[in-house]
Amino acid sequence: MNLPLWFSNLLFWSAQVALLALAAAILIRFLGIRHPGALLVQWRGLLVISFLLPVLQPWRRPQIFAAISPAPSGAVSPALPAPTPIAPHGPLFTGTAAAEILGFVIVFGIALRLAIFIVGLVKLGQLRSSSSTIPVSSSADVLQRTRALIGVRAEFRISADVGSPVTFGLAAPLILLPERFLALDEQSQAAVACHELLHVRRRDWAHHLIEEILRVVFWFHPAILWLVARVRLAREQVVDLEVIRLTQARKTYLNALLEFTTSGRSRIAAIPAPPFLGEHQFVERVALMLKETHMSRTKLIASLSAVACALALCAVLAVAIFPLKAAPRPVAKPSPSALATKPVVNANRIWTDTVKRGGMSVQVRGLAKLLGSGNEVRVSLPELMMVDVRAGQSAVVDTHGGVVKGHVSSVSPHVELGLRTADVALDSPLPTGIAPSATLEATIQVRKLENVVYVGRPAQARAASKGPIVLPVFKVIDNGNAAERVSVQFGRVSVTTIQVLSGLNPGDTIILSDMSAYDQFARIQIKH
Repeated sequence: MNLPLWFSNLLFWSAQVALLALAAAILIRFLGIRHPGALLVQWRGLLVISFLLPVLQPWRRPQIFAAISPAPSGAVSPALPAPTPIAPHGPLFTGTAAAEILGFVIVFGIALRLAIFIVGLVKLGQLRSSSSTIPVSSSADVLQRTRALIGVRAEFRISADVGSPVTFGLAAPLILLPERFLALDEQSQAAVACHELLHVRRRDWAHHLIEEILRVVFWFHPAILWLVARVRLAREQVVDLEVIRLTQARKTYLNALLEFTTSGRSRIAAIPAPPFLGEHQFVERVALMLKETHMSRTKLIASLSAVACALALCAVLAVAIFPLKAAPRPVAKPSPSALATKPVVNANRIWTDTVKRGGMSVQVRGLAKLLGSGNEVRVSLPELMMVDVRAGQSAVVDTHGGVVKGHVSSVSPHVELGLRTADVALDSPLPTGIAPSATLEATIQVRKLENVVYVGRPAQARAASKGPIVLPVFKVIDNGNAAERVSVQFGRVSVTTIQVLSGLNPGDTIILSDMSAYDQFARIQIKH
């Protein structure tokens, strides 16, 4: 299935990121890295690298297959590329159609999630307006002492619309507390307030907004969503351990977490602000606080270095397996000065052919190797070139020591590395002296087009195509003394010939040789 270049690159980039994320998860688990600060840096770094991958890696241009084309005696023949395959009768539901549908779904999902994100921001403003101040009580005193401990200023307010503490805002940070907060004991209140004030001091809401934007744009990418979730878990774990260090009240803090496990997170799920406990983090957060696994600084640095090196190798492997591809370079337009310039080309250094009308043989050609019996050869060709190859078609095998006729005996349905194979049975024995490991050339007669306009294949007709292609060629004029650039629409392609759909008439003569050195010129002179 042929996919549009943009969609193919999106799939390949997604696969690259998925491989990196999977490798990181396996390595971190294997090495037993549990330090939340190190993990936070690791996951954030992996996110950054994921988005830098398209910039850091080389973009391959579409591969061009070399071909074999004989030149007339005494002419300088260019190395002609492989023929464009015959356009197959594809299914109604093509790769392009599938890509367009999925592209629409992706864009629609982004628009929908962006709307939800904007509504969530509006909802935050409404929550701020509908909240109330903390009544003068022991709770207010606890909050004031905690503010002094953390060293940041943030406003605490009570809201009946949230089931868990929520912190948002940069210039004027606000911490919304649920009504049940006032019923907690003072130690639990201090632990909860400490947690939220640490988020304010770290400016974590700004990071949360960036992550929400990534979730909006890449909602369809499981690896990106998983990395964002890992970043958020590591951030919460960093804050958890800091709360325990400052309050020296591990049990109280764990009880506070338990208090909000069933606090109705769904009531605030649509707002872009992290709740006190959310996103199914409870088990991992509590496990880290209870296990108290320590790793020496030296071992931690060594483990992180090993992960970085392994991920670098994984990135190289991912890029090699799923390379991004660039579009072919367009033909440069002649400059005004080039239009007035007429470079001179020696007639003995170019290869020309005359446009004809009649029957055109459509052939495909590729390298072949002898099979065990010696009576058959196997030819490998790009998948698209094998579309119209059928058993029974005639073939010719060039042994470089003679030509042997044959016919296609079977065509493999399997595709390996973009290639399919066909076996050609020989109608007569091979010339003597042909080694079993010799590389041969097989030409298969696919069909014959009747009453068409055709010409020898120009050197620049090199890209495989499933339909008509438009190429600039030099048409010989002025009784062979000059040539001008014309645009020609070509159709079916054979090994040495190509069908002309428009732009040339029978009797016209064109230059088949590689004229890329004269791309900037609209007209050339021919010296005899």
